[in-house]
Amino acid sequence: MTETTTPAAVPPPTASPLPPSSPASPADTVRASLAGNLNRLRLSRGLSLRELSGATGVSKALLSQIERSEANPTVDVLVRIAAALDTTCDELLRRPLLRPEIVRAARLPEPPDETSVNLLFADPEPRRTEMYRTRLHPHAQSQLSSHGAGSVEYVVVLSGAVTLVVEGEEHHLATGDSARFAGMSSHYYTTHDAPAVTLTVVGYRS
Repeated sequence: MTETTTPAAVPPPTASPLPPSSPASPADTVRASLAGNLNRLRLSRGLSLRELSGATGVSKALLSQIERSEANPTVDVLVRIAAALDTTCDELLRRPLLRPEIVRAARLPEPPDETSVNLLFADPEPRRTEMYRTRLHPHAQSQLSSHGAGSVEYVVVLSGAVTLVVEGEEHHLATGDSARFAGMSSHYYTTHDAPAVTLTVVGYRS
């Protein structure tokens, strides 16, 4: 009787781990902001790359590279592009608030027996501002709001807890938490079983 041997099971191949992605550098962030802003402003004015090239004297190839975050344009190029689009270099380089930025009170450094001052957000641009104190009753919802293009809303929860809903996405904020987001986004606040008090500042582009 002939014995047969069963071949040893071959372990399935394992995928090589992907190298960790490198965080975007500050220069990458600026290039990405410029790319998105240039594309948005150009399209909003109904201009093709060829037409913008004719208006600025900047080659179509360079403009395309800028919109793909592949170029480092000079200040002269930025000034010419801004003039053709009837905007400013600041607007071209502005970093958009794509999602709300949340600062948790529990993560703020507060040394014992010392006065603590924490910078929550910084906005380098002069803006017309409005400040509101709002008290929400339990199980309440604020008015659905939108403050227009270029506006930024800041909120600090003074007491209680609220849920900030921006474009349908919920962000839960406890007492002391703060947030910043694009004011043009559709948003509102809700409470749960307890009342809440918030301090809201809305900054409008000058």
